[in-house]
Amino acid sequence: MPRRSHLAARSEIRALLLLGLAFFIYSLCASAVTQLYVVPQVFPEFNLGDGFVEPDSTGFNEIAKAKSIEIIEKGWGAWELRPNMYSPAGIASIFYTLWVPKPYSLLPFNALVHAISGCLVLWILRQFFPWQPAIFGGSLFVINPAALEWVAQIHKDGVFILGNLMVLACLIQMGEGLKQSKVAAIVYGFFLGVGGTFVVWVGRPQWAQVLVVSVSLSSCLIGMYCRATRAKQDEA
Repeated sequence: MPRRSHLAARSEIRALLLLGLAFFIYSLCASAVTQLYVVPQVFPEFNLGDGFVEPDSTGFNEIAKAKSIEIIEKGWGAWELRPNMYSPAGIASIFYTLWVPKPYSLLPFNALVHAISGCLVLWILRQFFPWQPAIFGGSLFVINPAALEWVAQIHKDGVFILGNLMVLACLIQMGEGLKQSKVAAIVYGFFLGVGGTFVVWVGRPQWAQVLVVSVSLSSCLIGMYCRATRAKQDEA
């Protein structure tokens, strides 16, 4: 029985990786087509330059280009996460320096962030539903046209959403670990939560403080609930 459970877990991980790859390929292709063709050619009246439709993205783009030039001239010591207080520009400047100072340089990163978010949505749904509805929900999140706002542009939302999903997955993982008294699951959940909080901080630092308080309170409530449930089971 444990061996069968182990094989099932490995099979689910393999399926999740394959779906993640499909999510990444779709996100990369959809964002590239949107940024390089749809906006400039089909909707030129909305094009603010380089396939952008949001003023914020054009601003981040200019800051990232300036920071990239500074990095090339002075070295990587000149890099900063938030040039002019904007983390999207800091992240974009890395890819502008390593590749070319064009917005499409950032598309693989955006696609990867979105694909991981899609996998997390799928995994979270899988904790409550069978595979089919979980895959449907994860796929719906990935192919949602509104997602192109952060996948095909330079935006904070992709990283911010990923961080929040990591924290939500952390709470579910820690809850299961407490319920089943699995230390490894609790530890994995803790590090997932720390990573998620850091990712949220990168996207929106002011939200990280709220998240720390919320996660702490939620963890206490989950622990109390699991302890009370276990006590009832022992009494029965």
